[in-house]
Amino acid sequence: MARIFRQRYTQGGVTKQSAKWYVEYTDADRIRRRVPGYKDKGATAQLASELERQAEREQSGLTDRFAVHRKRPLTEHVTDYEASLRQRGRSKQHIATLIPRIRKVLSGCGFVFWPDLSASKVQGYVAELRTGGLGIQSANYYVAATKAFARWCVQDGRAPDSPLTYLTGENVRTDRRHDRRALDAEALRRLLDTARTGPTRFGMTGPARATLYQLAVETGLRANELRSLTWDSFDLDAAPSTVTVKAAYSKHRRDDSLPMLPSTAAMLGRWRDESGPVDSGHSVFTLPEKTAAMVRADLNDAGIEYRDADGRVADFHALRHTFITGLARGGVHPKIAQQLARHSTITLTMDRYSHTVVGELADRLRALPDLSRPDAEPMRATGTCDIGPECLPLSLPLSLPKRRAREMLGNSTDCTLPVSAAVVTRRGNPTKTGLSCASVRRNSTLCDTHLAPRRAGLEPATVGLEIRCSIRLSYRRSLDDYPPLRACVGRAFSEPRP
Repeated sequence: MARIFRQRYTQGGVTKQSAKWYVEYTDADRIRRRVPGYKDKGATAQLASELERQAEREQSGLTDRFAVHRKRPLTEHVTDYEASLRQRGRSKQHIATLIPRIRKVLSGCGFVFWPDLSASKVQGYVAELRTGGLGIQSANYYVAATKAFARWCVQDGRAPDSPLTYLTGENVRTDRRHDRRALDAEALRRLLDTARTGPTRFGMTGPARATLYQLAVETGLRANELRSLTWDSFDLDAAPSTVTVKAAYSKHRRDDSLPMLPSTAAMLGRWRDESGPVDSGHSVFTLPEKTAAMVRADLNDAGIEYRDADGRVADFHALRHTFITGLARGGVHPKIAQQLARHSTITLTMDRYSHTVVGELADRLRALPDLSRPDAEPMRATGTCDIGPECLPLSLPLSLPKRRAREMLGNSTDCTLPVSAAVVTRRGNPTKTGLSCASVRRNSTLCDTHLAPRRAGLEPATVGLEIRCSIRLSYRRSLDDYPPLRACVGRAFSEPRP
């Protein structure tokens, strides 16, 4: 329900009322709005009723509440989006990179007004850019920038929804063109020594470049963060010494205070003293715009390949990779490494910035226990008369009949007849290896009908089924092949049954 009222204000200690009436109502988005009316109360009441009816029509879908923004050119929306980024404190470099990408996609796809936006057209245009040589990572940047612009339009109340919501990028792992690598300690020493004695390049002296490289590889600071450092950013006399990056230059927009090694703090102190009187608010390093070219020149003088055999490069940002990889190789806890790297997720720290090689992985396998048995003794044969169960003939019956066991074994208890589960069964249940002859005699569950030799017929001999036992001739052939077994078993199997 809308209401009309006059605003009250105090002037010179006296409370007064405004000359105009005001209207307060709820719009289609359920937001309470306050708009100025007229000096006439009746006219203001009519305005309130009209605003209420308009909100109801928009809420029910009878009126397009985004009609005004649909008629505005997209270039005006992009200009407003750029102003919004500045108001939110985005860096100049970020804005200078993001806005041209958005304008390029809108112009390349021929989008003029908001209804012209189409995810398929954006995807097709980005595919054309890739055909022209653009990498997948760069193409994904164009997609992400355009989606961010459309999402801001929705959040700002300029459109009901974004037609680019379901637009996704491609897998960058299938087209890696600029993978960085971590330098080892020997390569770092050569780079620092070469830069320290090298000539002035890109506006920086050799000692300045060596100090810059060492500070980058021991703190993990990015190039823009190093550009922002002044001598006030360092606290070299503290324990431990620290370097602070202001929120305006930090990637996650907050002040970062990082510890430094004592040797690094001492190096910075000596370099500051050798540089003479300096302004505490003056920049410590004057980095060039293209830091990769500077590092590449020093790598060339040091005899270090810029791109290795695997295609990985060693540019200036590779020093940050070297810093995080050094923490991982040194056994630093992943959570501490994440805090030192100032990453939002530990996945970014461990997956993208921690580099390992196959040799290091193989060395870590030595932590596993050794399962080999160099002093293992050969196992004693456990078959009948020192014959292993694997040497027993497959034609032996599946079980021993109780009556025939007495006849062929007599009263002897010294003979041990170990048989496997494939030789002796108790009503279909496998017995344990090492069944003695005495236990066979005592076992009243053995069935005499299971192993009664059958007459030879047309059906072939089979092994392993209780209802299809091997023929009697196979018994004789098996015992002839194994004389020790014949001596132990006796004449029961060698002579035909009556």
